[in-house]
Amino acid sequence: MKLSRLDLLLAIALIVALPLQRAHAYIDPGSGSYIIQVMIAAVLGGLYSLKLFWRRLIDRITGLFKKKPDEEKKDE
Repeated sequence: MKLSRLDLLLAIALIVALPLQRAHAYIDPGSGSYIIQVMIAAVLGGLYSLKLFWRRLIDRITGLFKKKPDEEKKDE
């Protein structure tokens, strides 16, 4: 049976995600603060990307319906 790349990637992800032993580690408050900052930055970056995409889409749509300079001269 031949595994596809997706199957192989999922298998690796499961192996990495499943803890093999309990780790009795300490996470200091600074780490938690950093994780929250990274999550906020990711959300804001995604929202800004959507804003840019939306503006470009609207500009293209409105550009289709604007009169070209040649058409404006004919109307006068």
